[in-house]
Amino acid sequence: MHRTHQLSDQRYDSTLAAVLKFSGAIFSICLSSLVIWIARQPTSDNHTCCDMISDKVYRLCHHDKTVSSELAKDPRQPPAKLFHKLYHEHKPKDKLVETKKSTDDRQDDLQRAYECGNWGTAKPSTLFLKIYHDALCTLDKNPLAGVVSPPLMGSHGVVPLTIVAPLPDLCRHVANCIARAEKEVFLGTNFWIYSDASTLITNAFRELSRRAGERGSKVVVKVLYDRGSPQQLWDNHLSVGEKQYADPNGKVRLPPAREIPNIDLQVTNYHRPIFGTFHAKFMLIDRRIALLQSSNVQDNDNLEMLIHVEGPIVDSFYDTALISWGKALKTPLPMLSSPAASAGVSSFSTQHSQAESDEDLRSPLPEHTTQDPHYDCDIQQDAQRVNDTIRPRGGESKTQAVTRHLNTTIQRDTTGDAPDSDQEPPMRPYVTLPPHRPFPMALVNREPWGGKFSIAPNHTSTYTPQNSAFLSAFKHAKHSIFIQTPNMNAEPILEALLDAVRRGVTVTCHLCLGYNDAGQLLPFQNGTNEMIANRLYRSLRTDEERSRLRIYNYVAKDQTKPIHNKYKKRSCHVKLMIIDEQVAIQGNGNLDTQSFYHSQEVNLLLDSPLVCRAWLEQINQNQNTALYGAVSTKDGCWHDPVTVDITQYVFHYPIDNEKAWSAARVALLDAMGCAIETLSTSEECQKLLGPAMPGTEVPNGFRLPGTNLRLDPVKGAFDMGTLIRYLDHNDALGGAEWGHPSDNLGAILAVADWLCRASAAGGYKHTGPPLTMRTLLTALIKAYEIQGCYQIRNAFNAFGIDHVILVKLASAAVVAWLLGLTEEQTQATLSHVWMDGHPSRVYRTGANTIPRKGWAAGDACMRAVHLALLVRAGQPGALTPLSSVPFGFYARTFGADGLEMPRPFGVWTIQNVLFKVMPVEGHGIAAVEAALVQLGKLRARGLGPECIARVEVRTTQAADSIINKRGPLHNAADRDHCIQYVIALAFLKGSAPEARDYRDESYWARSEELASLRERIFIHVDEQLTRDYLDLNKKSIGSALTVHLQDGSELPEVLVEYPAGHVRNPATARAVQEKFTKNMRLMFNGKEISKVLQEVEKDDLLIMDFVELFARQSSPGPRL
Repeated sequence: MHRTHQLSDQRYDSTLAAVLKFSGAIFSICLSSLVIWIARQPTSDNHTCCDMISDKVYRLCHHDKTVSSELAKDPRQPPAKLFHKLYHEHKPKDKLVETKKSTDDRQDDLQRAYECGNWGTAKPSTLFLKIYHDALCTLDKNPLAGVVSPPLMGSHGVVPLTIVAPLPDLCRHVANCIARAEKEVFLGTNFWIYSDASTLITNAFRELSRRAGERGSKVVVKVLYDRGSPQQLWDNHLSVGEKQYADPNGKVRLPPAREIPNIDLQVTNYHRPIFGTFHAKFMLIDRRIALLQSSNVQDNDNLEMLIHVEGPIVDSFYDTALISWGKALKTPLPMLSSPAASAGVSSFSTQHSQAESDEDLRSPLPEHTTQDPHYDCDIQQDAQRVNDTIRPRGGESKTQAVTRHLNTTIQRDTTGDAPDSDQEPPMRPYVTLPPHRPFPMALVNREPWGGKFSIAPNHTSTYTPQNSAFLSAFKHAKHSIFIQTPNMNAEPILEALLDAVRRGVTVTCHLCLGYNDAGQLLPFQNGTNEMIANRLYRSLRTDEERSRLRIYNYVAKDQTKPIHNKYKKRSCHVKLMIIDEQVAIQGNGNLDTQSFYHSQEVNLLLDSPLVCRAWLEQINQNQNTALYGAVSTKDGCWHDPVTVDITQYVFHYPIDNEKAWSAARVALLDAMGCAIETLSTSEECQKLLGPAMPGTEVPNGFRLPGTNLRLDPVKGAFDMGTLIRYLDHNDALGGAEWGHPSDNLGAILAVADWLCRASAAGGYKHTGPPLTMRTLLTALIKAYEIQGCYQIRNAFNAFGIDHVILVKLASAAVVAWLLGLTEEQTQATLSHVWMDGHPSRVYRTGANTIPRKGWAAGDACMRAVHLALLVRAGQPGALTPLSSVPFGFYARTFGADGLEMPRPFGVWTIQNVLFKVMPVEGHGIAAVEAALVQLGKLRARGLGPECIARVEVRTTQAADSIINKRGPLHNAADRDHCIQYVIALAFLKGSAPEARDYRDESYWARSEELASLRERIFIHVDEQLTRDYLDLNKKSIGSALTVHLQDGSELPEVLVEYPAGHVRNPATARAVQEKFTKNMRLMFNGKEISKVLQEVEKDDLLIMDFVELFARQSSPGPRL
């Protein structure tokens, strides 16, 4: 038996070994094949370039034949093969004509470039010719690189219309041009998918067919797009049949022939694997109009750009269209024999004036939509219709009107936060230029890199007209370069950009935050915009150089911050470069690796200061990028404005409001009194105080008021914050989030007292502000304001986050300032706050309500101090902890809308807090006051609480969500946050609740009478009270009680909007003073209290001297 097992094991081992050997062999073969494939990749003809216009190129540009002209003679020829035949297969001498000058003569380079174009009566500028010259040079190695017959590369034309707008606006003009076509339409786009955008265009095809039918004619339409298919490995140009393109459930959904009987439609799918994408987007109408745009045919959130071009340059686009189509035309294009050069400029002949000042005097034209098309007779009416949509409608603000227009099909709920002042000058999607003379233009395209049986994902296709034009623009710029592009990471572009900056040129780059980050992080793609911006700034040596590189992240016209592309709410896809406000390059090409090395792109080089200035004005007018999008020159990243704004406020906002100083003193004393009250009455809290190791004493440490403890600032912040907050008796502020601004004193006082003592002892050199009462009050006012501003409109509780996150935020900001940190270090500290773990508010809800809510603020103070000290020790912060995707704070909470600020930072909060003159959760104080009024009415009738049948309470949404509780109450923390408990307690006790009334051992905690009455108290949300609660001009915190008696009668409703403690209640000042005195008497005599009141008025009082007024020699009690 043993031998049998042994043989079996050997057989098993032998099989396993064979499998492993076979797998290893397969792996080796695959790996070797991959290595061989990479090593044997074909090299593009565009991998080298000469630096002058060779005789070959000169002759090519004077060739007497073009693809267009030859197709006019014989339309049956495949254009791609004809292109190859004319310029690649045949030797120049066979096809060239005699030139004016001998090519042996050494002519000036720019003169040769000038002679290689058809400029009409216009004379190109020197800058234009330099760029055009360098683009022409690339044809020496590969005459096909420009995807246009060389004689047509340089030409001239006009630009009657420019569109910078959301994608549907571009499709509206495309649709109008299609509907106005008479003979033919050629539409080329990278991506076509059924959408609202495609429906605008397919509706136009139906309208075109209808009009053609009325004329008794038929229009030829060619559609070229790129939808990658495995078949394109052997055939790049796939003919798409009607069954596929008109499939009603398909991805494209072009109209079937029966819906467009007067259109002859042919569709081709073009792609060169792997990366040779047909990325071009352009359209030709009747060989008289060319539209060159940045947009595909799809629904998205992009701002896009389109230019409407007319004149002889249209023949150049026409040539490119034929070459891109590649295969023989089933139905020849009717205008093959009718070049644009032989016609005039139709748009200028029909253009009429419309004063912008008259816009508000006429009714807006109805919007052109998929459901309600409106086709215009000319571009002027086209522009009026679209620009009218930006006008406010029915009570809209200017920003709301822009938001409505930018909210296209995929992001209808995006809200704008820009002030109306940002809408001047207003957004103008369509801008028509006045009639102007034709000016020099040139097509600077690039061919797709790839092809039959030569899949080559390498970077050898470098020298193409597009790439050389881009690089030449950087090389020859003298003053300025403006760039707007979704992505910028092509390595040669980055090198040229840095050279220009070092040469003294100001380079402005508008990039899109997060655009296709996943794709840009793939191998060989070179990284995201943020990575590139960081690299660029680090590569510049001096601040002067860095000041000339101005990188911005795109900010939409209705926004005040960039929105990451992941959210698909506000992105930008414009591709534009303007050099010295003289020459521009506009079209399809991004400045990224894909566009630079692989994709087919179509771009237009233009030579016109008039157009350049108009474009710069329109670009800036239609976005807020220059206002809000600047990235940091230190790290190349856009910083969350929250961290920047808070830091600016803390370091630079002057406080010159005497009411604010007076209110701050009251708030300080109230918080100190609350701390003494807690220390004197809560043994539970006493157990939380002191060092972790009993008996530890910190030299020059924070002197915890009411004790003999000397603590480090971190533990001191926890203890002080906990003392202030534990009994829920300190001040409060309502809003979308509830909070207690005086919680921040825990961190402020602990750090300020420690710094003051340490520096006075000589063991620490303080570099921050003077450690006086004035500084303490400044820190308090600003901490109040930071917390208050962010809690008014932002409901952190909606995401399960406790409101003490704002205590951590506000405390960290002012503590960093107190410590003497720099503004940059303060921003780093705040970034750590947003990245920090934030407590769940579960401990405030239902059966989970526990005493942690009493020390949560102390914990936040402790974390704030700790984070600031870590930064002081050299720890850096994160750049975009809020807006980073996918792990930033916004991505996990508020989303792209971010945090909302109800008002700028100032001194509002310190003057509008609610002082709690009774230890009742703030939303319940008015209800308690109303209950005591109703109790007085009961007694006036000779009745008592036992006669109550039920109590109806009208109150705010905040009160309902925070303190409306049914069922068992488990501890003191649960009871003091139950509105029914405090109302019932007021009725039964006959006075305001006190902290001891919530304790487990309290009579009321066990009272069946109170439990019974609590069940008969019903809470109703009142919309008006809620609005008044959120209204910054009112800030009421009202509740109204109606008491129904057992005999069927009722006590009329009592409404209390501004309870004692509210700034609008005249009894507040006296009540707060009495509260302070009452609390202080628990531990101090009258003389000591008077001394505190006297000393707090001294602005130059040292903080440690103020704290010393509260010192006691006894220990607060045993620790756990």
